[in-house]
Amino acid sequence: MLRPTLTALLLAAAFPAAAEPLNYNVVEFSESAGMEVPRDTMTARFQVRAEGKDRQSVNTAFTQKFNSFNRKAKNSAFKTELLSRNAFPRYQYHNGKRIQTGWEEHAEFRVESKDFAALNRLIAEAQNEAHVEYTSFSLSKEKRESVIDEVSKSAINRFKQRAQTLAETLGHRSYKIVKLNLGHIGSGTVSQSESVQTKMYRSAVPMAASMDAEALETASPGSEEISITVDGTVQM
Repeated sequence: MLRPTLTALLLAAAFPAAAEPLNYNVVEFSESAGMEVPRDTMTARFQVRAEGKDRQSVNTAFTQKFNSFNRKAKNSAFKTELLSRNAFPRYQYHNGKRIQTGWEEHAEFRVESKDFAALNRLIAEAQNEAHVEYTSFSLSKEKRESVIDEVSKSAINRFKQRAQTLAETLGHRSYKIVKLNLGHIGSGTVSQSESVQTKMYRSAVPMAASMDAEALETASPGSEEISITVDGTVQM
């Protein structure tokens, strides 16, 4: 009787292991799709500030400004966030000695809105309580996710259409997707007018409170292009 080990060796010699199947008519390629989307969210950063020699009078003035601005910013059209609030003494040095010369209080608010006209009105109406440090425009999370879904579908459809075209060109009736990778999602600025708006708002601080808020709505928020690339392998 042959030993088990010898039997295994003889069988391996008589029936060699099957070779790995060869993949024929395999094509790798990529397709992309993109969409230009107007920015739908405006953000403004405000600073409320009071300063003077007497701590109590500074606090009183600051509190009035703070509460007044806070009331105006409590609007269903706004998403308002208090970023910081600080109070501290001010000093000067005289003959090597530090001398307290006054007191300062300030707070910073971030206000976000999809209603540009409403936020522009807040900027104009709140000049006596707060000044704008900067403004910016962006794409909301909901809008971005919606666009990414739409662009992804478009890129996949382009991939499928190209795969069918390649299959027919190579003399095949159909194809099979072997691998599909939803790759890089890109986002870039198409147009930008943010600096114009920021300059307008900063120069608005010394203006009269009766400034026409409608004039601030002329600048465009710009737009972004969101793109996605699909990489894949198909077999004819």
